[in-house]
Parts: sequence; structure tokens; C-alpha cells
Amino acid sequence: MNDEELMAAQRQLRRSLLDGHGALRWRPARDLAAHLLLHLDEPDDCWRFAAGWLREAFDADRVDCGFGRPDEACYRPQAEALRRDRDVPSVIGLAIDAADCGVQTVWHAHGVVVLRDVEQERRLGQSTRAELLRMGTRVKMAAPIMDRTRPLGLMCVDWMDACEPARDERWARFEEIAAVVLGPVMSTAQRMASGARDVGRPVQGGDAIDLLESLTPAERTVARLAVDGLSYKEIARRLNRSFSTVDHQLRSARSKLGVSSTARLVNLMSGTRSH
Repeated sequence: MNDEELMAAQRQLRRSLLDGHGALRWRPARDLAAHLLLHLDEPDDCWRFAAGWLREAFDADRVDCGFGRPDEACYRPQAEALRRDRDVPSVIGLAIDAADCGVQTVWHAHGVVVLRDVEQERRLGQSTRAELLRMGTRVKMAAPIMDRTRPLGLMCVDWMDACEPARDERWARFEEIAAVVLGPVMSTAQRMASGARDVGRPVQGGDAIDLLESLTPAERTVARLAVDGLSYKEIARRLNRSFSTVDHQLRSARSKLGVSSTARLVNLMSGTRSH
């Protein structure tokens, strides 16, 4: 990606989101979109800013998000924002079972899914319900982030106390942000960061092995442990490293290998084991 490509992508999104006939009308959403366009070449920064913005705008306890697909074994949140004035557990490093009926409901939803009472929610599988309750979630809104018709990622908004987001403007605002802002912005950011290899034919065989040689020994070690199914926290404990160090090394490995998520890094690395 060069500066010309970045500027062209920013201009196109600006026309559709801010200047065109179907431009955003809600001022806060326009401000969010304008900020995200400034970081279009850094998808992780876009996720982090969007999570922080939503947490404050919706007075939520936790917002998490990240790239993923419904056919992957698990979904791992890659960015989050937590309320600072109470003890809110982090979900970074969790591997969420993508086959759970509740997770699949979100992936295939045409809009926002509202879970008004996690403890009584029948759309959730037992393990996912237990995990959400352990994380303190009582009420949840979640939406798939789509690249037109292709699932791209998830965005989740959690509250630890009873509330009714479906009965106020937060539900409608979230639906607009997920579909109109995050869908086109994050799909463009992913394509620009990943390049043709990640959005087209997957890297396989000898090409993947050659790419692995670009990793440092430390990056290769944490990547291999991710392939084995360990969470970020488990990798940090196994290697006696800080969580931030593991996160940085996996980000670096993803960047060098041209993939946009740890799940895709795992898929790529798994494909080299037979070679």
C-alpha cells in the first residue's frame, strides 16, 4: 500500500459516509467515521478507537471487537474498552466457541442482536452463557460487521447491570454504526493492511514456509503456541512474559505474514506443519 492508495480509499469513504446522498446524519457517528478514516491503514487502531467511542457513547461497561469468520473454530476479541470506575474483566485472550448457537445467531443476524438477560437467554449455549456470566455480563448487544455480504468481524457491547438498550436509541444507533460505518471502514482497512494475498488465495506450502523465516524466534514461538490453542494469557504464563509482550509479538507476526487476525495466523501456521 502506498500513500496514493490510502488517500484514494479515504476520499471514497469520505464521499459515501460524509458527503454523499446517503451520508450519515447523526453528528457523533460522523465524528467517529472521520476519525477512523485518519487511521485507515491501521485496522487495530480503528478497532480500539471504535470500542472506546462506543463504550463512552452508550455508557457501557465493556465493548469488544475484532476480525473473524463464522466458520472458524473460535472467535478471539482483538480490541476492547472497559469502564474505569468499576472492576470489569477483560475478554482479550479469550477463545469464544464460534459454533455456539448464540454466537452463530449473531454472525448470521441481519442487524443487532440484543440479549436482555444473559442468565435466561435461550439462544446461548451453556458454556458461552457461563463464560459471559463469569465476565459479569448481564445485558449484551452484538452485531456482525459485514463486508457487504461477507462476515468480517464482531462488535459487542456489554452491561453488568440491568438496562433496556432495545427500548432507547442505543439499539438504532448501534445498528447504524455497525452497518454504515464499521462495515465499509473495516473492510477497506483489512484489505489495505492484508494486501492481495489475504483477501484472495491463501498462502500455502513453500510460500508459507518462506514467510515464516521472516519471523524472529520469539515471534515464531508465540505463534506456534497460538496454533496449539493457547490463549494470550496462557502463552504469557507459559513463557513467563507479560501479556503486552505476547500481544506485541503476535501483532508483529501477523503483520509480517500479511494476515489480519490471530485466527488467520493460526490457519496459516497450521497449514505449514505437514511441510
